[in-house]
Amino acid sequence: MYSLTEIKNSWNIDKSNTISFLNSILENDTYKIILSVIEHSKTVYQIHEEISLPLSSIYKRIKKLEDLGVISIDKITINAKGRKLIFYKSKIKNLTFNLNEKDVNLFIT
Repeated sequence: MYSLTEIKNSWNIDKSNTISFLNSILENDTYKIILSVIEHSKTVYQIHEEISLPLSSIYKRIKKLEDLGVISIDKITINAKGRKLIFYKSKIKNLTFNLNEKDVNLFIT
């Protein structure tokens, strides 16, 4: 599987890898996490409150999205109780794809 960086930097990614990347983003409401952190970085709990997915699912999907290079840690802070808060932010601002019988084109900004 190609990462976001590899896809953005290559013109020769084959159709199956492009579809696999899109599937990873669109499956099981994973895209909702990306949409949640496009504008502002958020913690897992803030994402959970916004999109109502189970915390365990959000943690798993964030790890997958980090591995793909789609989201990253924006900042880490310590709250008043001494707990570490990790804020995630999307690296994708816009994703457009064109699907036809001959090819799949993916445009990411």
